[in-house]
Amino acid sequence: MGKACGSLFHMTKVNLDAKKERHEKLYEGQYQSKLGKIWFHTKRALKRILHFLRPSRKKLSHFMHPLDHLPAPKRLYTQMVLWSLGLLILNSVNISSAAYLGGEGVGAQYDSLALDIENYLTNEDGYLIKNMPLEGEAVYDMDRIERVVYEVQPGDTLSLIAYRYGLSVDSLRFENDAIANTDKLKPGQELQIPPKDGVYIKVESGDSLLELMEKYDGKLEETKMFNGIDGDNDLVAGKEIFIVDGSLPQSVNTYIAAAPPSTSQADTTEVDHSLPAVTQYNITPSAEGWIRPVPGVITQGYSASHYAYDVADRSRPPVLAAASGTVVTASNGAWNGGYGNYVIIDHGNGYQTLYAHTEIVYVNVGDYVEQGQVIAKMGNTGRVYGVTGIHTHFELRFNGTKLSPSVMGVW
Repeated sequence: MGKACGSLFHMTKVNLDAKKERHEKLYEGQYQSKLGKIWFHTKRALKRILHFLRPSRKKLSHFMHPLDHLPAPKRLYTQMVLWSLGLLILNSVNISSAAYLGGEGVGAQYDSLALDIENYLTNEDGYLIKNMPLEGEAVYDMDRIERVVYEVQPGDTLSLIAYRYGLSVDSLRFENDAIANTDKLKPGQELQIPPKDGVYIKVESGDSLLELMEKYDGKLEETKMFNGIDGDNDLVAGKEIFIVDGSLPQSVNTYIAAAPPSTSQADTTEVDHSLPAVTQYNITPSAEGWIRPVPGVITQGYSASHYAYDVADRSRPPVLAAASGTVVTASNGAWNGGYGNYVIIDHGNGYQTLYAHTEIVYVNVGDYVEQGQVIAKMGNTGRVYGVTGIHTHFELRFNGTKLSPSVMGVW
């Protein structure tokens, strides 16, 4: 009896010790000091993190992607949806000033650029460069029916004046012979400002409204309303009327004989090509002040790999100066990096034009050439293949940047 009781007591004590040991392991740290508890819990957290991060083949072999149990089509669809939601959330995050200002004023700079986009040019890298600043207060009156006189101020340009009065530059040129073929203005110069875009003409005997609209490309109903006329019976010979949105017909080319310039000092070989009989063409320039340097078909346009226009004409027509300026390069009989015989003209306002692959160059370095003057003959020198390659490679440069010739307003 006593032996049995002693054995039972011993088992009870062992069980109690074991229970106490398990309790201490389970609640280890609860019976330590405050610093001991902090150290205990910190150490246990670090052990768990290390255990989670430590690579284990067993862990990797048992890893399963949350979507692995789905069929392939459904798994792909689910992944696309999740990626789309993620991108949507990412794009919706705005870290600009809108986060601080509640969106006030955000995008205004883009609105102003969009309103003024017509006055910008792009360089070869696609960046915008300002062409002509349109600034100042617009003073035009939509109901004005009479001309007004404007005195040119320092810093004025044709585009600026046209903007202020809500007109095109062409309308200013039509009304003022002094600026018909130039962009130069002098402070104090007086310009006649028409009331709208269009042109004033004098009625001649036998004129009809339809004939005038066709001749000057005007708008019939607007012209009748502006001038207060109903039909041909209201036209009076010698009286001036305004053709709304009309324009003057392109003038017929006139030819001016000029003395042949001397052979280019840049010649390296003798070339037997005589100067054409007509050496000067008087052509009405575009609103931007340029003329088309050669006739023909554009066979290759302006692109990221070709910063020029190639204009082809197998009849080998003369090459004209697109605007007045000084010849800074004139080369005959050389490869010139593929340009062949070519000319570069500096127009003195940041612009330069280049004319390449010519058969013969007629001008010298340092020559001043007028707009429309014959400077070369179209050819196929340099990197050109076959007779179908007879063309002019034409480049427009502004402060060293090659621009698309389309901004010249002649193509």
